[in-house]
Amino acid sequence: MSSTYPVLYPASLVTQANGFILSGTEHPVSATAESFFELDAWYSTFVSSCLQWKGKARYTIALNGTRFAMHLLLLRKYWQRSPSPCQRLHLVVFEEQPLSREDFVKMGARLFPGCLQEQVNQLASHWPCVLPGMHRIDLDGGRLTITLAYGEKRRMLKNIHASIDAYILADSCGPAVLAQESYGDWLRYASPQVCVISRVQDESLLRQALKTEGLVTGEASVSEEGKYLALQARSGRPMPVYRADQDRTALVIGGGLAGSGVAHALALRGWQVKVFDPAFAHGKSAGQQGHIAAALTPLVSIDDNFRSRLSRAGTLRAHARWRDFPASAIPARCGTLELSRHKGHAKDLTEAVKAMQFPGQWVRNVDPVEASALAGMHIDREGAYFSAGMLVNPEGLIRTLLDSEAIECLPARVAFLLRNEQTRQWELLGADGNVLARGHTVIVACGLQTLPLMQESGLMLQTRRSGEVVPAIPRLHSLHPMGGEVMHVPAGLVNGGPRCIIGGEGYFLPPVNNFCVMGSTYMHNQLVPCTSKKGQKSILSKMPVALSADLEKAVQNNEISGWAGMRAVMQGRLPVIGQLEHAEGVWIAAAYASHGLTWSSLAGDVIGARLEGEPVPLERDLLKAISPR
Repeated sequence: MSSTYPVLYPASLVTQANGFILSGTEHPVSATAESFFELDAWYSTFVSSCLQWKGKARYTIALNGTRFAMHLLLLRKYWQRSPSPCQRLHLVVFEEQPLSREDFVKMGARLFPGCLQEQVNQLASHWPCVLPGMHRIDLDGGRLTITLAYGEKRRMLKNIHASIDAYILADSCGPAVLAQESYGDWLRYASPQVCVISRVQDESLLRQALKTEGLVTGEASVSEEGKYLALQARSGRPMPVYRADQDRTALVIGGGLAGSGVAHALALRGWQVKVFDPAFAHGKSAGQQGHIAAALTPLVSIDDNFRSRLSRAGTLRAHARWRDFPASAIPARCGTLELSRHKGHAKDLTEAVKAMQFPGQWVRNVDPVEASALAGMHIDREGAYFSAGMLVNPEGLIRTLLDSEAIECLPARVAFLLRNEQTRQWELLGADGNVLARGHTVIVACGLQTLPLMQESGLMLQTRRSGEVVPAIPRLHSLHPMGGEVMHVPAGLVNGGPRCIIGGEGYFLPPVNNFCVMGSTYMHNQLVPCTSKKGQKSILSKMPVALSADLEKAVQNNEISGWAGMRAVMQGRLPVIGQLEHAEGVWIAAAYASHGLTWSSLAGDVIGARLEGEPVPLERDLLKAISPR
């Protein structure tokens, strides 16, 4: 079976007397200290005067991957020095053969001047693993973002979701390396007012590509040496206006992992957020009360399908957003040992790891001996080790996500939404018909209650211009509950528990407060989940390690406690994240199934980026796969 992506190989950094060569690429590129200073002079005398970012709310620049690390540092430098810079600068880099973190650190230490080493080290601390897809780095309190699009360049150029204000496609250190892609590929998502910096010799090609995209070229600037030009162009389309330009308040319905993830992402962007959940009457994380530990583990599949790609993106976003969270939210970044099994998504686990050829620091196959060493207990089968596996305390995580002065938590149940056509706002009403709040932006993130809320609000149907009434969110009709329970086992009964997360038919987590969580059961359409001796016996039968007779006896004597909860699951097991096409201002973040930890930060940043006009940290085909429609 072929993969969705071709295998992604990192660039090879070859040391030379005066710098490095990025080899392994079709067009090897040199990188020296001299080329950095030459590029700096080019920015000073040419590029910085061409970029039209003065006084704007946001400005997005797309870069060809060649020497992009140098460009990142220089763009940040000139943006910070600008007398009237844009409020938020977004850089989008397309790279087919990225640098590994280790090579970036090695290159940065040697090539960049001492005054920039602190920034180099900061960037290195955020530098992503060489994995296909979208990676996002947030700097300067979110005012500067870097989106790294790793993969086949032509495919990623078509799959980016952004409005690009400027392109830097050639630099003074050498010719542009456009390879097989054309200017038309690059300009697909150009904003109505755009600047393109490239080679003078390509001017006619560039003008034709701009014309094809409906852009009329205006002023052209040429660099001092006469090799590079900057073309300014515009179309008749108005500049996009985003919700953040008009109003930075949001109403979130649901205070669980979905709602808290969105609220946190918006608060980071300077929004004022009200979150509604009746469970708040018993505490901010009441919905997860007693759930002492859960695991975040990425998926991998031999065809790198939508679930695997979304899982990878979600795990990366969670690590980025939660990197400084306290132990009360993230007890351990311990990794996950996923063991091979005879059925389910991990049936071909080891073959999938081989096929994808991901870096070993992301996932690697392990034999029973190494698996036993990682787990700290005997393992009798092979598996794969994910270093990104994370042990999470759901209660503590939600409290941390909601711990912001910009977030107000209200213990109220929203029964339905009503559009006020006079104010063009949405009204949130309780069961008694009283208005709880009004706002232009509403995010429905209330799990299983999403479907009845949409039905009561009349949003499950839409009327076409012809008068025909059709289903508006047909996918949501399959939303249903899946109950599940876990066991809280005293660590002493399992020799202290494992050192890392162990996944197989069931899962076994390292100790938190001297208890190890074992799980889980899956009960479709169970409306009132509960713990039971039957469920605990089922969990024990799934454990991938040998257990003592004392534990089985404790279960038989009803001595083991646990926790039960309910998942909102939809056919296909993908989440629903996006804006309703027929109800402007209403967004959905639901159907997280068993992957609430995985989707929480990703959904928050997808919705936040769309509201702010930022490059979205997810490809277009994935956005379509999870859209409400």
